[in-house]
Amino acid sequence: MKDAIRGFMTFHPNPTHRREAWQWAQSLMNRRFYVLDTETTGLGKHDEIVQIGIVDQNGKTAMDKLIKPTISIPPGASRVHGIYDSDVENAPDFKDIYAELSKLLAGQLVIAYNMTFDRRMIQQSGDKYGLPEIRMSQHCAMRQYAQYRGQRRKGWRGYKWHRLGNAVVQEGLQVTNAHNALGDARMTLKLIQKMAEENSLMS
Repeated sequence: MKDAIRGFMTFHPNPTHRREAWQWAQSLMNRRFYVLDTETTGLGKHDEIVQIGIVDQNGKTAMDKLIKPTISIPPGASRVHGIYDSDVENAPDFKDIYAELSKLLAGQLVIAYNMTFDRRMIQQSGDKYGLPEIRMSQHCAMRQYAQYRGQRRKGWRGYKWHRLGNAVVQEGLQVTNAHNALGDARMTLKLIQKMAEENSLMS
């Protein structure tokens, strides 16, 4: 399997794009940043965060919290992340952790594997309580990895997006604690570190 993956990576439709993604990852290695991930009640415009995990650039846990949403967690969502209403019954709600979260992330460089989704969920959870937006410098590791990997979309311009677990396996890394916010944040950090390796351009 690893040989097959390496064989695939010998070709990139635009090596300049792969180098740009590598340079992005490289540029992070001497900077302070945070990687975050969320688990939620669902994917829609009314859904909320039920768990948030954040690590710093060294992999140190900066936040790891269950959060009680204002709505019930649907069974389908629970089957994905294993979090049920009973697990968050006594957890803080989003307004209770907002001050800590804002102090941690405001003005900082923050990366998520699907930043568009995670950012929207933070905003939607805050909107339930009329809380202001947390302003931060946002980077999306999923978009960067798609450019790094270089697999064209069928019938579309641009590169195919990969699920985090698939991306981790494709780069020869171990999937650990998938669909746990802290676990996914750590896997995202490891993927970024892998992308930043000098020999990644020669894979």
